[in-house]
Amino acid sequence: MPEVMVDISVKHLASMIRKMDKQELETLYMLLTKEGKELIKRKKEVEQRTVRLLTREEVFNV
Repeated sequence: MPEVMVDISVKHLASMIRKMDKQELETLYMLLTKEGKELIKRKKEVEQRTVRLLTREEVFNV
């Protein structure tokens, strides 16, 4: 993921975070954690077709 440097105050950043709804906060959390990095990696693998997703039938033996 590309890195971007932005010069904003901590106060402004805190204000932006306070205004986020639950979905936005969950997304931010995922982007900032190790678990989120793993999910981004898996998504990229699926998009590049380096892995194959299981079908519903394969998962549930239907």
